Amino acid sequence: MSERDILVAGAGVGGLSAALALARAGFEVTILERAEALQEAGAGVQLAANATSCLSRLGVLERVKERAVQPAFMRVMDARHGRLLAEAEMGEAAEIRFGAPFLVIHRADLQAALAEAVLAEPRIRLLLRSTIEGFSEEDGRVRVVIRRGETPAIFDGAALIGADGLRSAVRGQLVPHTLPSFRHRAAWRATAPVARLPAHLADAATRLWLGPGAHLVTYPVRGGKAVNLVAITPDERQAHGWSHEGEKGELAGHFQGWCADVQALLAAPGAWLRWALFDLDPLHAWSSGRVTLLGDAAHAMVPFLAQGAAQAIEDADVLAACLREGGDIPSALRRYEALRRPRTARVQAAARGMDRVYHLSGPMAFARNLVIRAKGGAGVLERYRWIYEWQP
Repeated sequence: MSERDILVAGAGVGGLSAALALARAGFEVTILERAEALQEAGAGVQLAANATSCLSRLGVLERVKERAVQPAFMRVMDARHGRLLAEAEMGEAAEIRFGAPFLVIHRADLQAALAEAVLAEPRIRLLLRSTIEGFSEEDGRVRVVIRRGETPAIFDGAALIGADGLRSAVRGQLVPHTLPSFRHRAAWRATAPVARLPAHLADAATRLWLGPGAHLVTYPVRGGKAVNLVAITPDERQAHGWSHEGEKGELAGHFQGWCADVQALLAAPGAWLRWALFDLDPLHAWSSGRVTLLGDAAHAMVPFLAQGAAQAIEDADVLAACLREGGDIPSALRRYEALRRPRTARVQAAARGMDRVYHLSGPMAFARNLVIRAKGGAGVLERYRWIYEWQP
């Protein structure tokens, strides 16, 4: 029996990246995806240098660049008064500084770029409408039971990679009783044509608007023809999903008293979608035998450092390298986990920590703003050099 055939559960950013990395390393890969089609999910994605360096090694960075925008600036704003707190040059300056470009892209465009590469790779087959119902290890193989419509089927592989997201079926069996942690916040997402924005907000800049109890992130997507908006607000509704319709009036209530630019941004989209924010407490282990986890299934995190997709892409890079080194597969998966788990736990903790920093009010917010002004945009980026300069 072959030791070169790998099963990947999930065709999101992490699953597609893992399949490509494994195929480039000489493995035959079958992706099992429960959806009927690869459709848009989520909002925009920020790809920092640590992610784009991995995409370069996968051979897909140029394909991603065709759909992405390279921001010229990153700006941190006082959202109540519309004042600039800090600005950092991005573009070529950040690329030189951190060794790879910073890009922003709509998630659907990123997924499309990865999917095109997957479909062009003869070592990968993508099976849609394939819902995992369980797995077992037998005779040095992993047997995965799936349902395709009403039809059950069994797939057999040398390893199973659970890249099936926050509500991972693979994690549910591998690490039972581990549940996502509700963060008591909602993310509201929308896109709007730049033509609906004031001219000074239609430039190629990423903006972080900080205000009491909430914040707003904006950046260009769709080749600069649209702006992506993500607003974070307090929320006690735990209903999970990417596509709950959001009421504009409710959203506006969280941003009363904020500056005119924020009001213009919030008014620009025709509709908003809302989802509850969850993450995972760091797992004590995410591999067993020939089965391991990747991306949100292993280390879902809140989006306050824009590292969820990036960490999944890093996972894919390291996983393929560990399996390419040879030796038995269980040992390779243990090496992969040992390399990844400390870093992803640190990023998870840092992302949670920004929840408090971003949402301060009163004197504490005033003090935060003074610190940001003192550090400047370069200082803000420098704080996370340990994230952006990562190499396997």
